[in-house]
Amino acid sequence: MDLMHDVLVEIHTRRARTTLLVAAIALSTGALVGAVSISRMAAVQIDTDLAATATRTIVVTPASQEGPASALAVPAGAVFPSDAEAAVTSLPLVEAAGLRQDLTTRGAAVLRARDPVDGPEVTGLTVAGVSAGYLDAVELDAVPTAWMLDGTDRVVLLGAKAAESLDVPVSQDPTGHGVWLNGIRYPVVGFLTGDPALSSTVVVPYGLVTQMLGTDAGASLTVLTAPGGAGPVASVVRTAVRPDLPASLATSIVVDAAGARRGVATQLDRLVAWIGGLLLALTMLLIANAMVVAVMSRTPEIGLRRAMGASRRNIASLVLCEGATAGVVGGLAGAALAAVLVVATAVVNGWTARVDPVLLAVAPVFGLAAAALASVYPAARAAAVQPATAVRSD
Repeated sequence: MDLMHDVLVEIHTRRARTTLLVAAIALSTGALVGAVSISRMAAVQIDTDLAATATRTIVVTPASQEGPASALAVPAGAVFPSDAEAAVTSLPLVEAAGLRQDLTTRGAAVLRARDPVDGPEVTGLTVAGVSAGYLDAVELDAVPTAWMLDGTDRVVLLGAKAAESLDVPVSQDPTGHGVWLNGIRYPVVGFLTGDPALSSTVVVPYGLVTQMLGTDAGASLTVLTAPGGAGPVASVVRTAVRPDLPASLATSIVVDAAGARRGVATQLDRLVAWIGGLLLALTMLLIANAMVVAVMSRTPEIGLRRAMGASRRNIASLVLCEGATAGVVGGLAGAALAAVLVVATAVVNGWTARVDPVLLAVAPVFGLAAAALASVYPAARAAAVQPATAVRSD
């Protein structure tokens, strides 16, 4: 009790010095805890952004005949089994899957707006056979008549530019409108909106195109995965589609963002470790310097205490307790400062503020530890003061 009384008297007597010391500790501990919190918050935000922007789409195609699969005897028209879509959509993390095969690239599509024979041919459009699942896989706006793409009826759905080129007005009810494909009239049953990539596309049922070409060698299977699921799905999708011959298929290159996210987190942790070490060193030097100056200015007082019977241990304890008290108070103030820094950073960057209560609770402990360690040398120096020399130094 006497020791704490002496400490409080000393703090009260030298309020300006104590205030500056506490402020320095508060700044250093607040900066350290704030840096750790902001680093964690940034890592979470980066992880979220990477997961959101990482590709969710995988495209499965027949393997190149120039590669290792050249010796594989894959029957024409049987690259993708009839249950390919169902097999893929049953996989975890898969949200949709659909088949597509372009008719235009095979030179088997002649489009005309009205006259099936003498009317002008409309060029610059893509005729593609797709399944209803394909529209979901490319995240197209819902089309009420998309189910018709899973059959073999002669119907078409038009993208916005395709409808304009074929003189078909975009409306809720396309009844009565049609286009001529290879001399055969196809009634328009809907329009495609929400995907600019399909704006110039004339869509017909996938099964119909496969019948017309007699093969699905030019087909592809588009798979939409849950965020972050592209990597795991890509590793198993070929086996899911063709368990008998997975090497007959190839998948688009998918970069799994998990490794990148771990790398970012690791780099941020290292950065914070360096910042923390630097702040710790600076804080301890600052406290030690302030305490040494205090000991030098109090040499006569210390000599008087020694002359009155105070032991070296009593003097050392007094200095250590003064430093520790300033460290705890500075740590508490630093915790408050760190919380303000984190919230301000989150507001400025539009992030979700995340303040870890554990880190805030650690701030006073950090302040106490740093101040106590930094006070060891000043305490030893104070304990070494000789009473006679100290009294003469006044």
